[in-house]
Amino acid sequence: MGNRIPDKNRDLVRVRDHHRCARCFAPAPHGHLHHRRSRLVRDEHQHCPCTLVLLCGTCHTWVHAHPVEARDTGYMISKFEQHPQNVTMTTPLGRRETDCRGGYKYEQGGNEE
Repeated sequence: MGNRIPDKNRDLVRVRDHHRCARCFAPAPHGHLHHRRSRLVRDEHQHCPCTLVLLCGTCHTWVHAHPVEARDTGYMISKFEQHPQNVTMTTPLGRRETDCRGGYKYEQGGNEE
């Protein structure tokens, strides 16, 4: 697999995230697809929806400028994490877990898709 995100995964993530930034929930129709785990890790999760998240430009910049906080909130994942789908993210609607099929669920309450 190369470094280009497959179009199918791009579309799944944008729809899953309702074309909104996952971190601040601002509309982000042309937002950035952020790899929560380094894209240099070459395995089945390299460009998987479980590692991708839609962010607005401001939040994407924040994530890379604040790696410790981004790791604490799930927007960055260790390159050694074998199961990135199990690492939750803090969102305005609660802690969210994403799956490899482009779905998600919240830890407590919230919607499931």
